[in-house]
Amino acid sequence: MQVRRSRMFAALISLATAATLALISAPGAQADTPAPAHGKLLGSFTPQDFASQPAPHLASPMKASAKRCSPLPAGSIARRAGATTACIQVTAPSGSSPVRTSGLNNAQDAAATCSVTNPGSYSYHRHDYCLNGLEATYTEYNEQNPGEILGTGVLTVSSSATLSASSGRWQESQTVTLAEATGLVEDLSVGLTASCTASCTATVPNPWAGNRLLTVGTSASGNVTFLATPSAGLVSNITTSYVLNVTQPGAIPINENAPWSNPRQVRCDTTFADNTSTGCVIPSIRPELDLSLATYGAAAATYGWAENNLIDHWGADDNPLQRLASETAQTANRTSTCGSGASRPFVYLDATVPDDSCDEYPFAATYQGGTNGGLCADVIPLLQNGVWNFYQDPNAPAVTFNEPCIRGHVPNSENGAAGLALGRNSQSERVIDLEKFDLVVTA
Repeated sequence: MQVRRSRMFAALISLATAATLALISAPGAQADTPAPAHGKLLGSFTPQDFASQPAPHLASPMKASAKRCSPLPAGSIARRAGATTACIQVTAPSGSSPVRTSGLNNAQDAAATCSVTNPGSYSYHRHDYCLNGLEATYTEYNEQNPGEILGTGVLTVSSSATLSASSGRWQESQTVTLAEATGLVEDLSVGLTASCTASCTATVPNPWAGNRLLTVGTSASGNVTFLATPSAGLVSNITTSYVLNVTQPGAIPINENAPWSNPRQVRCDTTFADNTSTGCVIPSIRPELDLSLATYGAAAATYGWAENNLIDHWGADDNPLQRLASETAQTANRTSTCGSGASRPFVYLDATVPDDSCDEYPFAATYQGGTNGGLCADVIPLLQNGVWNFYQDPNAPAVTFNEPCIRGHVPNSENGAAGLALGRNSQSERVIDLEKFDLVVTA
C-alpha cells in the first residue's frame, strides 16, 4: 500500500473528463463508460466471485475421563442402604476428533453456537467459546456385589465466555444441572472450581459459594473470572481447567472428583500499542480481514481480483497471508514493490485514475509482501456498470497471471483507507507476528 504524498499530473484534462473519471473511480459508483484505450481488458471482479463464507468455527468433543471412586463413609444413608462406593466420571459424547464446521454469524452469541453443537462438545469462534452439555455421571455401587448399581445421578455442565481484544480479563458463565437421578440418588450437592495455566489467574474460581443441593431438573449457575497478565511484548497460551465436586447429602466429599480442561487454548498477548495493550483470542480460529467494495473501492477490488486470478491466490483459505509486525521491514517491502527498490518503476496514470497511487498485494505488512515490483502484474481497476473491470497497464509487460504480486492503480485515499483497515484488523483480531490470516472482499 504505497500511498502517494505528492505528485505531478501527467497532463491536464478537461472538467468534463475529470468528472467522468471521478464517477468511475468512486467506491460504489456506477457508470456506463467505454473500455479505455490504454490496455486490454484482463477480467472483472464482483463480490459474487467469493463464495459466501460463514464465520470460522470449530467444535471439539470432550474425551471421557478416568473413573474416580471413593468409599462411602460409615453411617451415611447410602452406606446403610448397602452402597459401599461412589464414583464420578466425565463421559464422552459420540465422535472422537475435532471437526471444522460451518459457523454462525459473529454477531450471534456463544450460547447460540452451542445450541447447534453436539452435547459434550466445546464450540469456538475467534472471540468466544462455549461448552454444551458436558455429562458427569455419579454412581453408587452395592456393598456385597460391587458390579450392582444402586443409584446414579447424571449432571450436565454448560458454559460460555466472550474474550476481549482489549483486555486480559474474561468472565465465563457456568451452569450445572442434575438431569437424571435413579435408585438411592435423589439429590446431589455440587460445587465447581476453575483454574488456568501460564500467566493467568482465576480471580473468581468458584461460580457459587460452597456446594449447592440439586434435585432433578434444578441447576446451579454463576460466573468465574480469569485474568491473563503476559509481560510486555510477550504471548501466553492458556489452558482453563475445572473440577466438579459432587457428594450425596449427609456424606463426606469424595476425595477424587470429576476434572476436565478446555481442549483448546486461549491466547493472550501484550504486543500491540507499544506493548501496553493486552487482548485474548482463540488462536485455533484463523482471523479474517474483511474489506468491502463500498468502503475501499478500487483497493478492495484489486486485492480480491489478485486473490482470485493470480497463480498464488494469496489470502485464500488454502494460501493465507502472514502478518509482518516489524514496521521497518514493512517499509522495506513497500520500497521493494512500489518504490525505488523496484527494477521497473511504477508509472502513475493520473489522467486515468485521479490521485493515482501504487497499491501492492500481497500487503507490505505481510511476510508474502516485498516482491520486486518489476515482477508484479500492473493493472488498472475501473468501476463500470457496477462491475470492477481490470485493464492492462500500458507501461508494463502483458499480464500472464503467473505473477507473484500485483500493483494496482488505486486512488490515494482508498489505498490509505485500506492500509488503516489492515492495521486496525490486526489489533482487533490480535493477529500476532507470523500468524496466518485470510482476506475476504464483500459488497
